[in-house]
Amino acid sequence: MRTGPLTSLKVIELCNVVAGPFAGSLLADWGADVIKIEMPGKGDPFRAFLPYDDANHEVSLRWITMGRNKRCVTLDLHGEKGHKILLDLVKDADLVIENFRPGTLEKWGIGYDAMKAVNPKVVLVRISGYGQTGPYHKKAGLGTPITAYSGFTGFHGYPDRAPISPGVPLADLMAGMYAVMGGLSAVMNVVKNGGEGQVVDVSLYEPLLRTMEDKITNYSVNKKLPKIEPLYTGAASPANYYHGTDGRWFVLAASTQNTWSRLPEAMGMPELLTDPRFVTNTDRVAHHEELDKIIDDWSSHYATAREVCKYLDGFGVPATPINYIDDIFEDEQMNYRGSLKHVQHPVLGDVVVPGIFPVYSGTPCTIDHLGPEMGRSNEDVYGHDLHMSDAEIEELKEEKII
Repeated sequence: MRTGPLTSLKVIELCNVVAGPFAGSLLADWGADVIKIEMPGKGDPFRAFLPYDDANHEVSLRWITMGRNKRCVTLDLHGEKGHKILLDLVKDADLVIENFRPGTLEKWGIGYDAMKAVNPKVVLVRISGYGQTGPYHKKAGLGTPITAYSGFTGFHGYPDRAPISPGVPLADLMAGMYAVMGGLSAVMNVVKNGGEGQVVDVSLYEPLLRTMEDKITNYSVNKKLPKIEPLYTGAASPANYYHGTDGRWFVLAASTQNTWSRLPEAMGMPELLTDPRFVTNTDRVAHHEELDKIIDDWSSHYATAREVCKYLDGFGVPATPINYIDDIFEDEQMNYRGSLKHVQHPVLGDVVVPGIFPVYSGTPCTIDHLGPEMGRSNEDVYGHDLHMSDAEIEELKEEKII
């Protein structure tokens, strides 16, 4: 029995890596019945993504989280029988998510018009590299090139080196979040306003534009390009990396006037408050390199990075050590909140995965299972949901439709 705030929501996921499956996994985490459809014998390429478990090299450690809480079925969408089965599933679905190249579903005869003919209230979320319209809409689009296209990669790194891409598929993950927000908003329009279903068009690049608001407006108004730097320092200061006596790094951000006023006291340097270089935020940004050096000279001689952060906590100055993955397994805050969850996997045994966020007080969510094998829910979905007989299901298997 699923739990969570979305237990009455039915979602059909027609997606392969990465944005669409991530959107489906968020909805499944929150209790939605997410039916993931995969091509028989092939499946979502995510199932083959590294890393694997070192012991058996059998299980993609990315798939087990991306596929969790979903009902996974196989279905060949290239022929009429597959089309009919899909549309039978769409009849009582609230939301369909797809991330094929624009026009693919229409070419197969199962585009939004076909879906709406059997369910006028269904919402179709379409995720693609460049959106469903425009001169680039037919181009192939994956996260890393799209991040570069958006302008995001261009100001990350160092001026004398190649730009740095994010260490996670940021464009895909952001698009997945926007797909969830857009899809649920459209469903709410149906439920609360009595509206009809509609298409929600999500590109991979546009959510990144929303994260660059100040860069875009600054160029629009002042014709100024953002600095190429590894850490954003253009809006407020101090906000940078510093290190302790142990050589480990921490991040400090005393970027409001109130938090800044507490930092010199903590450092035993009250004279910084009246230093003309640091009186206002504008002054501090203009002289941030000098201020950063003063702070780093103090912290690197004061205590270890963790001890410095604990000391600054007492003054209300936001600072935290830079944790590595092994650190978060031991972190008392994360352990207290259950930010990481232990879940049993049939091959791997006990596995630690990210928990379900946010935390709901009245409709708590659970991880019922990690990413299952391909076609795990064929009998459940086709037999229970669509009322097919065992013989009908067996025939579909023999014909390689499922």
